[in-house]
Amino acid sequence: MNIAARKKAKMAGLCAAVFAATLSVTGCSYINPQTTTLEYSPADGIVEEMEDVSLNNVLIVAESGDQPGRLLGTVVNKTAQDVTLNVSTNEASAQVEVPANGETLLEDADNETLLDPAGAEPGMMIETTFSTDLDSLTKSLQVLDHTFPRYAEYVPGGAPSTPANPSNTPGAAEEAHGGGH
Repeated sequence: MNIAARKKAKMAGLCAAVFAATLSVTGCSYINPQTTTLEYSPADGIVEEMEDVSLNNVLIVAESGDQPGRLLGTVVNKTAQDVTLNVSTNEASAQVEVPANGETLLEDADNETLLDPAGAEPGMMIETTFSTDLDSLTKSLQVLDHTFPRYAEYVPGGAPSTPANPSNTPGAAEEAHGGGH
């Protein structure tokens, strides 16, 4: 092999090494999964599939762990029979009735479902078991309070008049200026 051929081979090897290093540094390596292909729940609550029901954005809203907590979310029945979904924690249990090929919106007043007590402080998770005649699933549910205004109306007993998180309310300077200056 002549000197020119050796230089070309060395250069090709060096280019391949630089290319591989560049891919691994930029995250484009075949070792790292493409994060846009990963499935996740873009919701505050859990999104899970069971044999006969789907749980969509299910969470608990409560003022404290020793107070009642309200289940929120949607339970969808995928069967032609009415389903009773049993929901339980170590401290409380409840049932949700779901019509055949229908859904139960837990936010509706007619479907209010309480766990008494909630069992975990707002911002924490509580292990919760969901079961039907066909399937059982245990997941950690998030407990939230009225910090998020969209949940305030669902807090059992009503949300307190003071904010749970002062950063969610306008400060004195913002109120005084009104944003018009």
